[in-house]
Amino acid sequence: SLGTWFRDYIYYPISMSKFGKKLLTKTRKKFGNYYGPLITSTFALFCVWICNGIWHGAAWNYIFFGLYHFILILLGRIIEPIVKKITQKIKINTKSLLYTLFQIVRTAILVFFGELFFRANGLKAGIIMFKKIFTNFSIEKNLLSLGLDSKDFIIIAIFTILIFATSFMKEKEINIREEIAKKHIVIRWIIYYAVIISIIIFGAYGEGYMPVSPMYAQF
Repeated sequence: SLGTWFRDYIYYPISMSKFGKKLLTKTRKKFGNYYGPLITSTFALFCVWICNGIWHGAAWNYIFFGLYHFILILLGRIIEPIVKKITQKIKINTKSLLYTLFQIVRTAILVFFGELFFRANGLKAGIIMFKKIFTNFSIEKNLLSLGLDSKDFIIIAIFTILIFATSFMKEKEINIREEIAKKHIVIRWIIYYAVIISIIIFGAYGEGYMPVSPMYAQF
């Protein structure tokens, strides 16, 4: 809903204003049908992401978070024709599974970097956290110091794969609830109870459990 609001009340009004239309006509004549509209939409996109950052909080790390995504999107659109020419020239199949996986991993890494600054208590703290990824990273100090054993990691791996599978199905526009509803009543209720029992068995709660509020709850 937030993204829709930004689109309807900031992006479109700016890009479709008289100034935006005049600028589009000039830039299209000078820079062509691709980069002309891109230049025109850049200002509207900038306003959207600045407002996105400020909406989350009046702090530099949130403003940086907005500008970070603005720059990523802008750079992606600028180099898109160049990447297309390169992949065609060296004959890379952009529809292949390997290339798709590369795009997923690349995007995930870039998003994770941005979330560091979103989570940090200030821009300076975000920069320090980012530096420590490359200068002070240790599996023993970070991953293996969480108090988890091998069985915990197996459970995490299984449910991570499950989450990825459901996300992949949604990406392919497969309605999971509708697909389950089509199954025989016995199979359907086996799936329901399997999910419920899994939450009961593997859920984190009870004596000694320290609940952590979701990071986005404050917004």
